[in-house]
Amino acid sequence: MSHKHESKDKLAKRFIYELKKLTAGIIKGMSAEAYYPSAKSLRELFNSFAIIEKFYRPLKPYWEIKIALQKYARFVDKKLLYAEDFKRMLIHFFVVIEQIYFYEEYGFFSTTVHPRDVPGVPVKCSCGCLPFWPLEPVVDEHGQVIYKKVIRFYNKNKIRPLCMTISSKPEILEGREKCNLLDEQIEQLKIFVRKNHDIIKRHYKDEIDSMEFIDALKKRNRRNKQ
Repeated sequence: MSHKHESKDKLAKRFIYELKKLTAGIIKGMSAEAYYPSAKSLRELFNSFAIIEKFYRPLKPYWEIKIALQKYARFVDKKLLYAEDFKRMLIHFFVVIEQIYFYEEYGFFSTTVHPRDVPGVPVKCSCGCLPFWPLEPVVDEHGQVIYKKVIRFYNKNKIRPLCMTISSKPEILEGREKCNLLDEQIEQLKIFVRKNHDIIKRHYKDEIDSMEFIDALKKRNRRNKQ
């Protein structure tokens, strides 16, 4: 079926619907005969809208691909003949959409905090400076999706930033194997988030702008260092 006459927004919505449907079918153990045509159709649908264009907003497809990957890891029978094919397809989707997502969301709508400005931060971090800065989806042990506020820290030579929840007990949402920051650095980042989570949340809520946010971090962390 040709997709060229549909808008990218409509195509993305169709992709989300079909991805959810296929993931649910795989969790229930659908047949290989049903899987392969559906997977082929899903690939074609993804290719029809996942093109880097200025200010294309890939947020919902990005979320749903992350959710599907988490559900695959938790609930899919890895002995199914097509399980590995499904995993490879999801990883391909994620690699492509992640580039678009971070180009648009992470690149344009974030405030960068540098280690030279704020004591206690061993690497640069990016915090959303607008109320709609997106939350990150987390699948719990029951398969329910919870969205959490996060702050992202540059991960040295990795493209993907380290993603940490904003709370008095911060947790890393990405697997440790994807991160090449030292354990000591990660502990420093957790301390930073614990100490400053109230300031970070004020920035998320748009109660303070980027300059006020950085100034508040500077004052608190310099005071605590003395």
